[in-house]
Amino acid sequence: MDVYTTGEFSRSTRFYWMFTTGAGMAVLIAAVMGLIVGVVVVAQTIYATTMDHLREYGTLKAMGASNRYLYRVIIQQAVISAVIGYVLAMVVSWFVVRGSAAGGAAILLPWPLAAGMLGVALLMCIGASVVSINKVTRLDPAMVFKG
Repeated sequence: MDVYTTGEFSRSTRFYWMFTTGAGMAVLIAAVMGLIVGVVVVAQTIYATTMDHLREYGTLKAMGASNRYLYRVIIQQAVISAVIGYVLAMVVSWFVVRGSAAGGAAILLPWPLAAGMLGVALLMCIGASVVSINKVTRLDPAMVFKG
């Protein structure tokens, strides 16, 4: 027999379900896969947008725009993508959390977790924009004047 405080019992139970059973590992693997897929999708989206506007970036470079300015433009696009995606996800999450309250296992979404997810979304999108930043950095401004 063991005697636990409420906090110790809670921590022990969470550890058991997350790491001892297959259910917790499945959730962790799904979360990591979701993060990887999210980064790839955002990177492709921002890269496609960058490629569509490559001539405009070249024009900005030809007019004397610094790389720092171009980085800021691309990162702002990434932040806008993150915020839009986060808001849409929170709307869906609100309905899921509210709908689960009537079931046997309620899903909780405390505000620190929701704020942390915003941070993860921002980091994911800014990290994904590195590919586009790399492309714009190597851009030759003279390409604007070629055919």
